[in-house]
Amino acid sequence: MPGDTKLETADELWDLYNDLERLKGYKYTQPIVSDSGINNEKFHMELPYEEIKQIVEDCRDKFMSAVPKDEKTSLRWEHVGSTSIKGMPGAMMPDALLIVPQFPPSKGVIQAFLDSGYYFSSSSGLDPKDLWWFLVFTDGLLKDHKLTVHVVTEDNRAANMLLDTRNMCRNEEWAFTDYKEAKIKAAKGSWGEYKKGKGSNSKLLVMLAEKYKQK
Repeated sequence: MPGDTKLETADELWDLYNDLERLKGYKYTQPIVSDSGINNEKFHMELPYEEIKQIVEDCRDKFMSAVPKDEKTSLRWEHVGSTSIKGMPGAMMPDALLIVPQFPPSKGVIQAFLDSGYYFSSSSGLDPKDLWWFLVFTDGLLKDHKLTVHVVTEDNRAANMLLDTRNMCRNEEWAFTDYKEAKIKAAKGSWGEYKKGKGSNSKLLVMLAEKYKQK
């Protein structure tokens, strides 16, 4: 089933974000077809942590340079997901949060994404106020992979789960071991099974899902 039409202006996206019912149903897909035979869903037991960390920081700096000057201090960028945890296995598809002061994000923020080469795909199926922007890498270490930036407010449930997962795995050995083992077990299945299984197999993620349960 084909997705929705790509929205390419700040005005179009602003209108979409202000219509939550329309936003819930919107999904634009842009599959990556590698001309180099790269499998971007490959599970890596060892990820190049420092290299990916630097790439994500470079993406942050480029994006922030495109944000209007008077908005920069109100934004917070956080590298999250497996690539933000040294020694954690996973796919070479980094994730970041852009924490904004309110929903929807300003037209200046939206335009900064567009000017920096990102496209908007959809909101999360769990929360329409978790906006998913993608940047496809066309060369270098992450060629034919993509960066996902979740645009959220600081009280967003999914964002806080991602932050807690990162922070606990960095600082608590049991959390790191639990999540690592859950990911390795889930990676034996398909990509869809991996994405689903790494959460259901992890005591850490089950605990955090309960902590941030929607009321």
